[in-house]
Amino acid sequence: METPTSIRAEVRYVNAEWKGRNEIPRIGSRETRRANTSRKSIDIYDARPGLANGEITLDGSGFTLEKLVHAVEDFRDIEATARQYYPAVEKLVADLSGAKNVFVRDHLVRTEVPIDFNDGYARFVHCDYNMKRLKEMSESLLKARGIEPKEDWTYAWFNTWQPFDNPAVNNPLAFIDWQSLPEDDVIDYFYTGRNRESLVAAPVYNPDHVWRYVPSMSPDEILIFKQMDGRRNASVYCPHTSFDNPAAPDDAPPRRSVETRLLAVF
Repeated sequence: METPTSIRAEVRYVNAEWKGRNEIPRIGSRETRRANTSRKSIDIYDARPGLANGEITLDGSGFTLEKLVHAVEDFRDIEATARQYYPAVEKLVADLSGAKNVFVRDHLVRTEVPIDFNDGYARFVHCDYNMKRLKEMSESLLKARGIEPKEDWTYAWFNTWQPFDNPAVNNPLAFIDWQSLPEDDVIDYFYTGRNRESLVAAPVYNPDHVWRYVPSMSPDEILIFKQMDGRRNASVYCPHTSFDNPAAPDDAPPRRSVETRLLAVF
């Protein structure tokens, strides 16, 4: 199948009415997502050429693509995944970012048969975290690992995302290129899934946002993207969502993926 340079698709953005309001939206179910987001038609560009020629970089655009072969047979086996997979992604992120130490917090598996709303395919444009919580989240994880944070340490949080079983043809991830994202477009919202309330962030719609995706990712390819970054002169967020790929054939296999959330210490 020939991959087009760009495709037209629909994604959901948090409603622009929330920008500038004192009140913060709460999203944690299908009902609250529908109430607080709206569909927008966008062009999503093939990121592979830009990744190959260096136009797209982790600190410039907010994401990058690498190869990672692993031996994990069942990502729902938490202990096996922690033992066999976490060290590989920690080393990968450390090598790419130059971090002194990297720690995986947890991982999440998404398939065509989700357990609930929270592990289904992401269906609106969002960031997983919020810069207002960078220090608190980072120091909390370090202290849980028995590490006392130092005043001169700087932190960044990353995600990795990798398909398994099948290439990611349908329901792939799409990203807003940080270089096209005014920070003023990013607003606060509360994620309320699984009976918790976490302050996170999401952009409102702007027609100038440049969208990218990696077509037909294979199970030995892995995306690394920003969740929040406290360093100067680096991309801060990488808003993302899955989308229904109109170029996918009718018999495309379901997307199955594993993602990790990692703290990098500089």
